[in-house]
Amino acid sequence: MAFGIPKSVEVKYEPAVVQNMLTLLKAAPFPDKAPIDTTTPLKTHLETEWDYIALEKKIARFDNYLVHYEHGGDSLDLHYVHVKSPRSDAIPIILLHGWPGTFFDFHKVVEPLVNPPNSNLPAFHVVIPSLPGYFLSTLPRRDGWSIADTARVFNGLMTSVLGYATYAGQGGDWGSMILRVMGSLFPESLTAMHFNMFIAPSVPGIDPSSYSETDRRSKARLNEFRRNGMGYSAIQNTKPFTIGLAIASSPLAVLTYIGEKIYSWSDPGLVDQQDILDTVALYFLSGSFATSVNKKELPDLMISGKWPLKNRFGYSVFPFELGGPPKVDIAAIGPLVYYKEHSKGGHFPALDCPKEYVEDLQEFLGKLWSRL
Repeated sequence: MAFGIPKSVEVKYEPAVVQNMLTLLKAAPFPDKAPIDTTTPLKTHLETEWDYIALEKKIARFDNYLVHYEHGGDSLDLHYVHVKSPRSDAIPIILLHGWPGTFFDFHKVVEPLVNPPNSNLPAFHVVIPSLPGYFLSTLPRRDGWSIADTARVFNGLMTSVLGYATYAGQGGDWGSMILRVMGSLFPESLTAMHFNMFIAPSVPGIDPSSYSETDRRSKARLNEFRRNGMGYSAIQNTKPFTIGLAIASSPLAVLTYIGEKIYSWSDPGLVDQQDILDTVALYFLSGSFATSVNKKELPDLMISGKWPLKNRFGYSVFPFELGGPPKVDIAAIGPLVYYKEHSKGGHFPALDCPKEYVEDLQEFLGKLWSRL
């Protein structure tokens, strides 16, 4: 495994490129009554009020880098954000996004993690990579590139490139799966993990009547998602570039496709329209939508005994998450030492409720890290 020398990058877009996106958006045929009620105000806001310079400034608050990776014929450029705390006791942490998110999912939580308001709270050195095929990270060309391959690259980023011998991690969606595999493969370096989404097989012999109300609600939401929310996954996992190229050609298509997912998977009372527009713009302007939906080799997380966790981990339950397993199933994977239920929030907690997201990490890792 070989990494090159990281290079600082500045994220800027030519005005003509942005104007082309807005021109295509305005020219796209649009029904008088949109089939998704949320699309009309989003389209109008993106055309008339959204500001790409404001987005550039938000991204520029953090140090962005590209590093080249090569190993056994694989080659990719990896984008990441690295923000170090001035505190000498800061905890290195890698934050992992999923789809249809981006590294920018965490823009509200970086500052409070790096610079907490008082010294009694833990501080963090924050690392946020863009998944392969997302934003400025290129897509590996090898068929069969798996989550385990991505896990090896991300562990190498933390240990070989950035020099953190041990570190913590947090993940949701695809990020939770990658983090799970990282924790199983590299327990000597990834010593503590926090999840806001989790996949696990059912523990045999458990009486469903023993499930908590939160367990039952999570299972019900997951079953509903499997019945009515998985259509996108079927086509992305079988014909990814068909759907990817078709949608990537139109900013309205990207807006409709991603906007529907974020609204459906979030706490409806907490969705920030600006976050949706910034996410859509990042996908379209970076040209990464088509590569973000490439078929992924899923790890066999639903097989009992596969990808166990040796180190302690935490899990936060947000009521508008897509669903998840009961607590007993999560605890069967490894030493679950932190479990927190929330009354609000969804699939994107760093965007929905950043305060609670930060507090969970501070509470979980503040108690645990000094004992590792």
